[in-house]
Amino acid sequence: MKFITSLVLAAALAGPAVAAPSAEARLKAVEDRQAIEQLVGGDYVRALDGRNWEAYAANFTQDGQLAVFGTTMNGRADILKYFTTPGKVPPPSDPQHRILHIISNLSYRIEGDQASGGAYWQDVGVAANGVPGVLSAGHYEDELRMEGGRWKFSKRTIVTDVQTIAPAAK
Repeated sequence: MKFITSLVLAAALAGPAVAAPSAEARLKAVEDRQAIEQLVGGDYVRALDGRNWEAYAANFTQDGQLAVFGTTMNGRADILKYFTTPGKVPPPSDPQHRILHIISNLSYRIEGDQASGGAYWQDVGVAANGVPGVLSAGHYEDELRMEGGRWKFSKRTIVTDVQTIAPAAK
């Protein structure tokens, strides 16, 4: 009897039981996380490396903000204009300026139809000395939002933490 009384008392002191999330809620969380990982490490990077600026801008919400190199662009149209302005980005036909982006260490907190977090990035390319390697590295500071049933960047700040080697000059 003493054991049962102790068990009841322990249960009462533990507080109310917290219900585990439903299978549907757990599946939604996995789907959201996978969609964010696809956006950050897949769709965004492939559009950037392929210089497909329309696809790149489409990864942002209509009012999305992008901050990089001291410039802040507001909205998809402004982002597209920045990357398609002659002289802003070296042409893709220039192999000395070919850079591939490597994304890692993704960490995002999802709350409903919004998320925040970031990832690390590295730029790999050919350095001024003609040797391939990591040219620079940094991190993203992101805010994401569901728009039209897809996760998109509502705000992305690109921070350069390490500038290692200058890219090869033409």
